Amino acid sequence: MLIGAASRLRTTLHLQRTLRTLAVGAAAVVTASGLLGAPAARAADRPEAPLIAADSAAGAKFRSSGRLVGGGGTTCTATVVHATGRPDPAQKALILSNGHCADDGLRTNEVVVDRPAPQDWSFTPAYFHDNTAEQKTFRVERIVYATMKDIDVSVLQLSATYGELARLRVTPRTPAPALPPTGTRLQAAHAPSDGVEDGKRFLRLSTCKVTGSSVALHEHTWLWRGSGRTDCLGISGGSSGGPVTTADGERIVGMLNTLVTPGYLGCGLGRPCEGSSSGLVVPKDDTVYATPVGAVASCLEERGLRLSRPGCRLDRGEQVGVEFSGRQTRSVTEQGPARWDAHVTPADAARHAYVAFKSGPFGTVDCTRPEGYARPRALPAAGVDHTDVLPSRDNLYVLCVAGGPDATLHGAAWSASLAHAAYAYVRVDNTPPTVAPTVDVQRFDGEDGAFFWVRPVYAPWEITMYKVKYGPRAGTDCADPAGYRPFLGIPASLKASEGPWRYCAIGYDNAENPTPPLAKDVS
Repeated sequence: MLIGAASRLRTTLHLQRTLRTLAVGAAAVVTASGLLGAPAARAADRPEAPLIAADSAAGAKFRSSGRLVGGGGTTCTATVVHATGRPDPAQKALILSNGHCADDGLRTNEVVVDRPAPQDWSFTPAYFHDNTAEQKTFRVERIVYATMKDIDVSVLQLSATYGELARLRVTPRTPAPALPPTGTRLQAAHAPSDGVEDGKRFLRLSTCKVTGSSVALHEHTWLWRGSGRTDCLGISGGSSGGPVTTADGERIVGMLNTLVTPGYLGCGLGRPCEGSSSGLVVPKDDTVYATPVGAVASCLEERGLRLSRPGCRLDRGEQVGVEFSGRQTRSVTEQGPARWDAHVTPADAARHAYVAFKSGPFGTVDCTRPEGYARPRALPAAGVDHTDVLPSRDNLYVLCVAGGPDATLHGAAWSASLAHAAYAYVRVDNTPPTVAPTVDVQRFDGEDGAFFWVRPVYAPWEITMYKVKYGPRAGTDCADPAGYRPFLGIPASLKASEGPWRYCAIGYDNAENPTPPLAKDVS
């Protein structure tokens, strides 16, 4: 799960909204009591990283990091940065964090450039447990840059200058150009809050290593390239944006951005998965990923972040517009073979007079290279639809969409477009859920006699919807498809005196693959 935190309630509501959004066909409503199946392991049950003392060696290295309070009250971690580490004291300071710390609703291709920040955003550097009397909080003035396209990153401008921070012995760090290779030892400073007692939600230090480099990572609606897989422990909500450094703590090579949440299944919100040619790879629980900071480093200069700087690798957000469902589907539907459903419109008529497409498995297809793109086709102002038939094999497929001025696919304009092609994606899934459906039964004794409340239990992201039926045990055949209807979140209320009952439930995933029917006798 993304490891910025507002509250557990907010995370639960986000999961509930996502279940409703992703469900295809039958409704999938999760009640406020949180019947989500196996509960995610509580952050309090996981090992805690040790607190950093202000006067320790680690404290000296990480005074530039601290608590960021951003979009929607999200708590994250951020770090003061500069291109060289020797800024003009009068210059407004920049901090580096995750894109979802600025807005966890950023869409697949969305890029935010130079936008005022809300009045209530703030940053507190040198955020240690034993220096609270000297801590000072500064307002975040501007979102200089934020995206979750390819990388989960934001650069924010403070009301404070580098000189003001220097008087607090807070000096900026310089991001490194690349993540280190597999096996490299790391440190990660972060201020977790989920599952952490009041009074202990301060900067902590995790020691770990890189377990995978240049990983293609998919979570919810986001596609990230070049992520680093780590075995960092003690990470929970609030840790997002925490600087990941080399083992000596000197160089920032990445930022903590997401965690494989225990208790949930498959791939989805809270369960990032890695792309491969053979299908999405489900990592083990508590795997932590780091987003690289090299693209930010390539755009930093003495006076701040400049997207037009030669060699800058950050996406400027100048691509064509792409609307698509991001759905999960079987390869053959009631309407025939499953197809892409992307609608493409130009962002600029002159710059995007043509559009080119190519597609392939996530983690394998390289949208930045011209090989494999079909010949560019004219792109009118009203846009064009891409409705080619999808592959039949289970996988997450990416559609690369690049706009250009002509039909050549050559030249500087096309090269810039290919470097930051827009995406659509679809997951082809012909595999039934890997878990069996389960039913929750509760007995109540009322004035009018005993009765049962019966309802199925979701198991995200393997079972996200149900069809159910029920009746007298003797006359109800769960194998008979007749009589099933979508479960709408309302428990069946069955009088004990009219039993025994049989409750039938078929679970479905987001591609509408069914489980075998469950027969639950209630008496």
